[in-house]
Amino acid sequence: MKRLGGILLSSAAMAMVCGCANVQKTETAAVPAATSSDMRKLETRNNAVSLLYDLTQDEKNLSKILIIKGGSKEFEALIKAIAQTTRDTGTRLEQLAVADPQMKLHALELPAGEKATRAAIAKTKEHELLFSSGNNFQFNLLLTQVDALSYGWHLAKIAGDNSQRPEEVRAFVEISAALADLYQQDVEMLKAEAKKSR
Repeated sequence: MKRLGGILLSSAAMAMVCGCANVQKTETAAVPAATSSDMRKLETRNNAVSLLYDLTQDEKNLSKILIIKGGSKEFEALIKAIAQTTRDTGTRLEQLAVADPQMKLHALELPAGEKATRAAIAKTKEHELLFSSGNNFQFNLLLTQVDALSYGWHLAKIAGDNSQRPEEVRAFVEISAALADLYQQDVEMLKAEAKKSR
């Protein structure tokens, strides 16, 4: 009888252990799905933020080219506004990264082909800018900024769409709007430059 009682107790204990294990497995299985989705959003946000930060580090010195090559008053004002806005954006991203340790400013993760292509494009653009002057110079520089500002505006939007913290979402909405506004100004000036060359 004792033996039977021991067996029943052992069976009950095993059932409880197995039951707990099943509950544990079920709970554990549910967590990775949410965590995996959150991790994807975090990676997407960090990648977009890193690309945006990298862009600001290039663009913040844009106005230095005006020391060598000038332009119309309106043109110089726009180029200085782009440089200042991207400089401010870079600083703001640094502040956001201090407030949120999960935010990475150096998570570019670009494949080798993309890196090589970017380097080649940068070299071509540099050559075009150095060896052009007057209206051609203004047109070429404005053209490079159409690409840069559109890219930055959309990167900020993607970063905001994949952010969890309200203050970060707000910051990225503001950054995106500022870059979109500069993009529109650039396009309008580019149209005016194109008319001059006709």
